Amino acid sequence: MLTDSYMLQTRRFQSSTSLQITLDNDFNVPDNKPDMEKLIADNGDVQVQNMKVMRDKLMIKGVLTWHLLYLKDQKSCTLDHMEGELPFEETVNMDGLTEDARVRVDWEMEDLRMTMIHSRKVSVRSILNFKVMASRMEEIPAITDISEEDKAVCVRKEEKNISRIAVRKRDTVRIREEMNLPGNKANILEILWGEVQVRHLDIKLQDEKILLRGDGAVFIIYSGEKEENPFEYAETDLPWHTEIPCSGLKEDMIANIHLHKISQSLEMKTDRDGEMRCITVEIVLDLDMEAYEESSIQMISDVYSLNRRLIPACEEAELEHILIRNQSECKLYEKVAMPGEQASVLQICHPWAEVKLDRLETVESGIRAEGVVDIRVLYVNVDDHLPLDIVGGMVPFSCMIETGKLPEGIRFEVQPYIDQLSAVMTDSDAAEVKITVRLDTMVYHRQKMHIMTDIQESESDDTYMESLPNMIGYVVQKEDDLFSLGKRFCTTQDAIMAVNGLERNEITAGDRLLIMKHMAV
Repeated sequence: MLTDSYMLQTRRFQSSTSLQITLDNDFNVPDNKPDMEKLIADNGDVQVQNMKVMRDKLMIKGVLTWHLLYLKDQKSCTLDHMEGELPFEETVNMDGLTEDARVRVDWEMEDLRMTMIHSRKVSVRSILNFKVMASRMEEIPAITDISEEDKAVCVRKEEKNISRIAVRKRDTVRIREEMNLPGNKANILEILWGEVQVRHLDIKLQDEKILLRGDGAVFIIYSGEKEENPFEYAETDLPWHTEIPCSGLKEDMIANIHLHKISQSLEMKTDRDGEMRCITVEIVLDLDMEAYEESSIQMISDVYSLNRRLIPACEEAELEHILIRNQSECKLYEKVAMPGEQASVLQICHPWAEVKLDRLETVESGIRAEGVVDIRVLYVNVDDHLPLDIVGGMVPFSCMIETGKLPEGIRFEVQPYIDQLSAVMTDSDAAEVKITVRLDTMVYHRQKMHIMTDIQESESDDTYMESLPNMIGYVVQKEDDLFSLGKRFCTTQDAIMAVNGLERNEITAGDRLLIMKHMAV
């Protein structure tokens, strides 16, 4: 039998796991660097450089790049910096993993701690959390229609909304912008420390490309030309946008994009007047995208013939459909105690933060997300012998992602971002921190279905057909419909409607029908 088919896409999940890696090493201060008197600030970025998929195993290789700002001379209040790398390589056991699987790895740095062992050595310790999900895409030919015209063949069709992965892309995105110092700041001699965070991230799809927009919240500490100031600092928000070519992408697709900042760099350069007052800021993002194409497909779910026997072949599969795409905001206000070491705070320099999700659960009206924001605030101390200091804390949050009541068989992904962050002094020993956490949510509905993939023909079962009466009075049962009655009594849905004068193909339990067997040979 000639049929028309549509290639359905089904995702078979092979394995998933969570992994925690502890990195720990000691580093000596380089010979060309002065001794340390006190650690001031630190930060780091994680980059997964390579993933090797093997049978039942996954190898993850990467590096944590760290940066450290320290006080080198308490009398002159001068600062210096050092940096280094902590490489890692871990093999993860994942039963059921095959070499052709697609693996998605998300990671976060749960903790980064630097401790001064003595004036020439520092201990760097970090805990990295990884979430790994492996799946394999398969295609199933679903019969959508009968190509040949045959009035003796009756089909039942069901319409299904499906989401098909049309485009996959893994790429590295480099963003380069320039920052100019304010007029009241001294020229740069050396950049000592910097922090760049991505805020107000906006992702839009267009035909054949992805548009990324956002702000780079940049903060630097540097040594300047003015001898009376041992250090200077400056900050700004740099709007940026970039286009990423993506073959096959369409504007009306729905994308699930995972972004990770994997590195930053700050390079000083001269401005138009030849003075060292310009900084080139580069942010490198790791992008992992799946773009879905939404469609509605009518598939044949049942078939029979009045003059021969049809044997359908079916295959069980799970079809995925994007149910909800949602963005929620959680606004947080927190007071952070800022005692300083020996005196009160003179001025806040810069806050930065990272958001960590601890728990996600479905409730009656949506998805509850719980986590913490790890906030740190760098400030100028009144104490002349300790010019800079840092204070930190954890701000817990609980946010309801409104999705309405969710059906059975869903899976969801929630990606947290910090959109806004500010800290202002309320008095000499406390700061009010305002944080806006954005939660990007994708909810997928997974349905198990029997997909008809083929139809075989054989001779009709004459014994059964001859056993049926030519005419029967029938009382409709609760589970009945016109198609199933036609199949059972060797007639058609249209014939039953014509004999009983039905205008619609709807029947209810208790209805009385006259059913006549199809008499054609």
